[in-house]
Amino acid sequence: MAARPVGMLGGVPPIEASALFALLEEDPDVEPVAQVRPSRSRGLGAIAEPHPVCPPVAVVAMPDERAHALAANPQVIVEIDQPLSYTPIPALGGVSTTLLTDPMLAVTLEEPEHIRVLVKGSDGDVLPGAHVWAIGAAPVHGVTGEDGQVSLQLATDTPATLRALYVRPISGYWPLRIDRPRLAGGGEITVEVQALAETFDGFPGRAVTGWGTQAMRLHQLPPTYRGHGIKIALLDSGVNTAHPDLKDTVRTGHDFTGADGAWQVDATGHGTASAGVIAAADNHSGITGIAAEAELHALKLFPGGRVSDLLQAVDYCVAHDIDIAQISLAYPMPSQLVAWKLMDAHAAGITVIAPAGDTAGPVAHPAALPGVLSVGAIAHTGAYPAGSPLAATRPPWPGFYPAPFTPVGPGVDLVAPGTAVITTALGDGYTPTDGTTIAAAHVTGLAALLLAHHDHLRTQAVPRTPARVDRLLALLRSACRPVPGTDPSRLGTGIADAPTALGTPTLWPQEYGTHPMHAVAGGHPSST
Repeated sequence: MAARPVGMLGGVPPIEASALFALLEEDPDVEPVAQVRPSRSRGLGAIAEPHPVCPPVAVVAMPDERAHALAANPQVIVEIDQPLSYTPIPALGGVSTTLLTDPMLAVTLEEPEHIRVLVKGSDGDVLPGAHVWAIGAAPVHGVTGEDGQVSLQLATDTPATLRALYVRPISGYWPLRIDRPRLAGGGEITVEVQALAETFDGFPGRAVTGWGTQAMRLHQLPPTYRGHGIKIALLDSGVNTAHPDLKDTVRTGHDFTGADGAWQVDATGHGTASAGVIAAADNHSGITGIAAEAELHALKLFPGGRVSDLLQAVDYCVAHDIDIAQISLAYPMPSQLVAWKLMDAHAAGITVIAPAGDTAGPVAHPAALPGVLSVGAIAHTGAYPAGSPLAATRPPWPGFYPAPFTPVGPGVDLVAPGTAVITTALGDGYTPTDGTTIAAAHVTGLAALLLAHHDHLRTQAVPRTPARVDRLLALLRSACRPVPGTDPSRLGTGIADAPTALGTPTLWPQEYGTHPMHAVAGGHPSST
């Protein structure tokens, strides 16, 4: 809840934030929880307006009736403190989990049946911690134990009616989808997933360059382009800083969830995956981040974070002179307070990048807001094995195509690699990752290189201002190549291209048909 800014009241006299907060503290139906007050930049950036657009915000608990009564007052704005979340996981066969449930078929059985799934790697190891979905009238999820096994209760299906099994190990292996699985007597099945080391020879002991790096031609940039001096904030689930590729590159952060965790703890692996694409260390093994020398701040907002926590995280970005903020989380309903707060971030010279969403529908919030660079996802037919969940949606032509989960319609600014991207995982391993968030991480890394190395954008020479943000966004949007034969409404201006954005010489023809992706066993892009 906040006092509506002057100029947005239509002649109604304003109320001071301090007066509003005092009234709320005296209201017996209102329980104050927290206050979110605007921050000021400490360095090169500065909010351009005399006062920030977003007013101080009071986070309170109160009955719905009291909230509706206060919302009727034109002097104030009242919003639900929405929970932050990820859009539904895209990898269950190319569609979200919400599309896998048929409510007409989801009839609970009187005596539910069980199936037992044993997950093993192609190297013979049993795999604890692997996520397993049984897909039928209603998906059922479980995680394998130390013996690599999980028992799933089928509340609405029998083993014979299951449409598919989907398995995603924590790290080290490709995910797998088995259509119409054949279960043995007693409802048991052993699933074998392919090790990444069989696809990339010597990995992870030998460093690899993924297909995404090649698709954006990042590997053709001068080796000195590392993003040194650029501050990036990753608003996500925290980062696994114990990973050997991240322990020396992600040293700063904050936990906004109010839980007992810390920003160095990542319960989902989501933030860790993006951190690897952006800033994994160049240590001659595993992977190397696009902007390996950038300063990455891990701002933890999930699980448990809400819109009020997002407002505080954006204030952190302003106070710490962040150059680029990647907001990886979404919220279901538009928020005027978030829109105002991101206007203040723009005024402070912060470039905001967000994934467009993974529902194959409209662009998510906050990516749909003006001034936020919305990133969709592109896929490549040679980037994953035949058993991948993505194989079910593979087009009849070879090469690039819109990822099946990327949004449709206006609002997508550009696209980047967002399927089968090998990146850092929980523990000390690596995993293939899908989603528009991982695509946004590619663009965040490229934006850091532009700010560090482009003659007209370098932070050392150009102040952190709204004009610099606008120029960076214009460069990113214009430095893209369209994908022939695809629907432009899903791809914006096309695939972000690093040499074009940075004005460096090109080493191969412009047409995608001559893209230097050399196949290895299984049809995957090789690495150099």
